[in-house]
Amino acid sequence: MTLPTKPIRSLRPTLDTPFHIDYGWWNKGDRDLRVYLRSHLCAQHRDQLAEANLDGDLVDWIDPLTAEVKRMDALVLLMQAHCAQQPGFIGEHSSIVDAAFRVFLTNDNQPLTPRDLAERIDRDAETILRTIGGKQIYQGIRPASG
Repeated sequence: MTLPTKPIRSLRPTLDTPFHIDYGWWNKGDRDLRVYLRSHLCAQHRDQLAEANLDGDLVDWIDPLTAEVKRMDALVLLMQAHCAQQPGFIGEHSSIVDAAFRVFLTNDNQPLTPRDLAERIDRDAETILRTIGGKQIYQGIRPASG
């Protein structure tokens, strides 16, 4: 006699679950990562690059710590090198999702827990977890696997 098995419930994320931007999420459906990335540019570069086509441009970047040459998206590199250094880039008036997305953009998408994010965006870790840890995925931010 075989007993019916119950499906394994997916584990709910906790305050110690690492999250990241899942760029694969952006490739599904009718989502445009480039438009969303441009919305995170500082005012100077948003105006300067309004007509520029940086979609998918890759540039060589030399890591100042390791001297390793990496191919990077020009738009992301611009944000990391300039826009992220501007006061208020991760401001108190940004939504939790936008602030978290900007943190992941500026840290090369290294996984961070809600506790880590709370320190960087000055918000409550529980609120961050409730926002990004539910069934709804916002801007591709989801638990990092493996």
